Amino acid sequence: MTKPPLARSTSSAELLARLISFDTTSRHTNVPLVEFAESYLNGLGITTQRADLEPGKTNLIATIGPVQDGGIVLSGHTDVVPVDGQDWRSDPFNADTRDGKMFGRGACDMKGFLACCLAAAPVFRQADLARPVHLVFSCDEEVTCEGVLPAIRHFGVDLPKPAVCIVGEPTMMEVVTGQKACQAYVTTFTGVETHSSVPAAGFNALFEAARFTVELEKLAAEMRDRQDPESGFNPAYTTVHAGVLNAGTTVNIVPNRATLSWEARLLPGQDENEIRERMADYVKARNDEIRPAWPQAGIDTDNYVNVPGLAPEPQGEARALAMRLTGTNRTENVAYGTEAGHFQSAGMSTVICGPGSIEQAHKPDEFIALAQLERCDRFMDALAGTLTRA
Repeated sequence: MTKPPLARSTSSAELLARLISFDTTSRHTNVPLVEFAESYLNGLGITTQRADLEPGKTNLIATIGPVQDGGIVLSGHTDVVPVDGQDWRSDPFNADTRDGKMFGRGACDMKGFLACCLAAAPVFRQADLARPVHLVFSCDEEVTCEGVLPAIRHFGVDLPKPAVCIVGEPTMMEVVTGQKACQAYVTTFTGVETHSSVPAAGFNALFEAARFTVELEKLAAEMRDRQDPESGFNPAYTTVHAGVLNAGTTVNIVPNRATLSWEARLLPGQDENEIRERMADYVKARNDEIRPAWPQAGIDTDNYVNVPGLAPEPQGEARALAMRLTGTNRTENVAYGTEAGHFQSAGMSTVICGPGSIEQAHKPDEFIALAQLERCDRFMDALAGTLTRA
């Protein structure tokens, strides 16, 4: 028989308001927030350590319970997306509670989950846990999704090897067992500038970018035609998307430079090299045509983000545990990217499950319903009860 959950010293809503007050936009440091979390956890007698990514960017790891393999990771990222150019009704870094919701940047994505983890820390600390709970608060998820890697490398080396990871991205506390992989690219087109009255005397980088964009559109259509209705994803195919094109300075100069930001989101099981290699083949063929006449011109691509997908685990421990804790009998898949694939790649059974709606993420007046925090609190209590020795 499990013991009843212990009382929290600080509510998840109070902690969330404090976390929102830290401007952890990815271009800034996350250290002040980490220092706050360290102080809070250390005050409960919980030992913490950092795993630095770079100066000003770090991950926080806290282990609660017995120092042994087979524990549970609760993971969330500390960084948030910018508020630049967004029209907010209230200060995005000063929590505003109204109509049963808390507003602020990161409220749902994903400081709400971090607040619930911190609020549950005394519950875990005072329980007689049979398996450890590891809190991982990561950095730079909104940039590359790779900021968490220094933290993951500690497990199985100087920290016990966990068996399960629950990534608390906003899912309305539904259990998500699969996500698409994400690849992000910037392709640079170098041309030769000249006066627009004699365009043949130069090489137009914008025209070349347009050709490349059309090729991407053809590839996107092909991927759409290869959809898998049984995949459980919406859309049920690998997507290819062109997002940002920058080129030129004024209308009467042939542009000597253009950049195109584009991405692919792959269904689990698709060859992760297919799109990368097909566009690389296209670039090589174009460069072979361009450079004999214009040696200084051409195309280069930087594949700067590679987020691994999360493959569904029909018999996975994480899936079974999360379904039991939430009381659900179904699971979902999502198209957006998270750090979950990194944990799965490190040998942990992994799911995504957290408070709030992804529909509120990255928007002005981002919010989380207080009822969602309460639901996540109950999830944490149930986890503590499940892990408590009989």
